[in-house]
Amino acid sequence: MYLRHVLFNLKSVVHLRPQTIDKVIYRCLTNEIGKHEKKIDFDKLPIEKEDGKSEKRDVKAVIETKEGRKEREKAEWERLSFIEKLVKKYFPSHINSIAIFVVFGVGYVIYEQIKNDFEVKYTFRHGSCPNFKIKEDQLLERRELCSTLESIMRPVEDKLVSSYYIVVGDHGVGKTTLIRQAARKIGRGVIYVDVPSNTEKFGFAFARAIRFHFKEHLRLSNWIESKMFGSPPDDGKEASWERVLISFQQYALDFKKRYGHVPVLIFDNCDSLARKDQKMLEILQDTAKTAIDDSTWVTVFVGSVGETPEQMEGRSSITRASSFIEIGDLNEKEAMTYLTEKRSLSKDMAKQVYDLYGGRLKSLQNAATKIESGVSFTEIRLATLNDIFRRIEKLRCRATSEEQTFIFNILCGLLHRSELTVDELVHMQENAEIRHKMLEQLRNETILTRAVSKGAYQFHGQSTKVCVEEFYKEKWCFHCKSIKDMKF
Repeated sequence: MYLRHVLFNLKSVVHLRPQTIDKVIYRCLTNEIGKHEKKIDFDKLPIEKEDGKSEKRDVKAVIETKEGRKEREKAEWERLSFIEKLVKKYFPSHINSIAIFVVFGVGYVIYEQIKNDFEVKYTFRHGSCPNFKIKEDQLLERRELCSTLESIMRPVEDKLVSSYYIVVGDHGVGKTTLIRQAARKIGRGVIYVDVPSNTEKFGFAFARAIRFHFKEHLRLSNWIESKMFGSPPDDGKEASWERVLISFQQYALDFKKRYGHVPVLIFDNCDSLARKDQKMLEILQDTAKTAIDDSTWVTVFVGSVGETPEQMEGRSSITRASSFIEIGDLNEKEAMTYLTEKRSLSKDMAKQVYDLYGGRLKSLQNAATKIESGVSFTEIRLATLNDIFRRIEKLRCRATSEEQTFIFNILCGLLHRSELTVDELVHMQENAEIRHKMLEQLRNETILTRAVSKGAYQFHGQSTKVCVEEFYKEKWCFHCKSIKDMKF
């Protein structure tokens, strides 16, 4: 109510309407006429229309005594609410309204800046990491990997940082869960950013991670303009990830001065950037290198095996990165512990699930959930193998006979050994164009994956190996010339 009254008075000064001018003249004439003189009702004066013609109105004489005016004003005063009385008594003039408007604007700007500064510093002080995507009682403790991740996030006081880190692993091995476990355990100074699939919203995801509101440069003039002309005080033109990154740099320096060690910035799900906005990932990687050189903060990139590490390792900034931290599947003991203790499956059922999926954590979770909901393991197994078979057949339909031979040489070769090196792949197919094309398609269909540490190719999961054994071994493997010539 108050702000509306202030804005109305302020706008009435800027935009003078004919009725406003009439009221001003009326008040001036009223003061000169005297208490017993006639007053003119200017509401009855002629009004000039847009076409130049005027409309005549009757001029009504109004005789009002001083006592009558007081009674009328008293009656009008009694009808007002408490707030309206307060506003009319203390802020009646345009000058007071402008002064209060400016004071209120200054207060608002100061409040927003202090609030933004407090919330960002609070986030740095307590850390920023969301909850787990699964129930905490179903979390499997992987001590060795957790210790490794905690070591790169644990602050080291009064020492220079030496490198940033890249954590990689196949889809479903539990990278995000492990990263969040370590980040929540360390707490202070750890900022976790979950990169969205829509990279255009990366700036807002980054801002949400540090509770940044894009109001660090809010000015009084911008706020007044928004109230006068309707434009928002922060139109969002600069509301980008670069703006958040600049503010993060400032608060990182402040955090280091306060606590004696650097913060840690985690970018999870970097595959979205590698696929859709490579330029953004390059800038973040260069910024991570600069931060290491200046000992400002430590950056941790988390992504799947494939595009993210390949794109990052091909740039000069990789020289300041530590060796890749690769997260793999669960071993048999860990998988059986998870299925029997965390998901309450029988040992026989757990062994069948493990034989199908190996230690791929996400697959184990999905299978256990379906079994708990009443789906039989036979149905789960058949659906899984049929899905993989369908994807392999889709590749066969688009491939030439030579390309099909190369595909089955790879699949059958991996039945005899855990991985195939580049030299072995060249021996299978000398044509580099065919070799690159088919390896890329097999990776896109999640049939194969490339180990970052050795560069060798292997099955994407245990279920892929089971599918090849059941559907293709008898038909194709022992007819491949490359397989016969190779020594296993």
